[in-house]
Formats: sequence, structure tokens, C-alpha cells
Amino acid sequence: MTNFRASFLVARVVIVEDGKVLLVKHQQGDKIAWVFPGGRVEENESVAAAAIRECKEETGYDVELHGVCYIQEYDIFYVTYFYSSIIGGKLALGRDPELPEGKQILKEVKWVPFKELTNYPVYPQKLVQLIQNKSFLECFIPIPESFL
Repeated sequence: MTNFRASFLVARVVIVEDGKVLLVKHQQGDKIAWVFPGGRVEENESVAAAAIRECKEETGYDVELHGVCYIQEYDIFYVTYFYSSIIGGKLALGRDPELPEGKQILKEVKWVPFKELTNYPVYPQKLVQLIQNKSFLECFIPIPESFL
């Protein structure tokens, strides 16, 4: 018999503007991580639709996805990162609708200049390095229209 391992899909967006990248601070107790906006894909939801929804929930921004720029596996999570641009909304720290008010892990949302990224515990670090590379915008894989 084959061992069964449950896995979760996660979708995140990478938004780069004027030498800055949009990040969200997650904190649980003493553990802090700065991550790209996003979250779990819900049942019967596409990864692309989840990226758009989660970005709106966490940052207040409406986004357009341009392509997949990075994929990462973490234990039981498979994360797809979409290079995206803002098409509407207003920057505002959101909340996780699945968590009660006193247990929220979203603490801050902000634009971080490339030159300051090393001052933050940003995950995944390899993606940060790619973003700082001038050819980053040429490397994403376009999304077929049928995926949206």
C-alpha cells in the first residue's frame, strides 16, 4: 500500500513597482515572517482565482495576474507565485476570515524597497534574490486564459 500524504495548494502574488515589492507581515507568537500576499486555495477554486481573492483579502488591492514566476514546495504545501499588477483597490491591512479577531496573524502590509529586503525575514529567500535580478520580469510563464 502506498503512503498517503495530504497536501495543500497555496497561491501568492508578487507585485513589483518602482523598485519596491509588496509584502505582508505574518506573526504567531514570537515567530515573524514577511511573505508575498496570498493563502490557501479553497475547494473548487482555481489557483489563479485564489491568488486574486487572497491578495484582495490581505492587502485591499485588486490584481491582474500575468504569469507564474516561482513555485515552491514546503512540506505539505505547494505554493504558486504569480507575477501580478494592481488594477484597483486601496492599500489596507486585511484579515484572515477563518481566524477570530484575537488570533489574527496578519500584522502589517507594506511596500519594501529592494535595497531593504535583506533587513526583513522574507520567505522564500530564493524568490527575493530572483526579484532583485534585472531579468526577473522576463522569466515568468504566461497564464493560459482558460486558467483564469
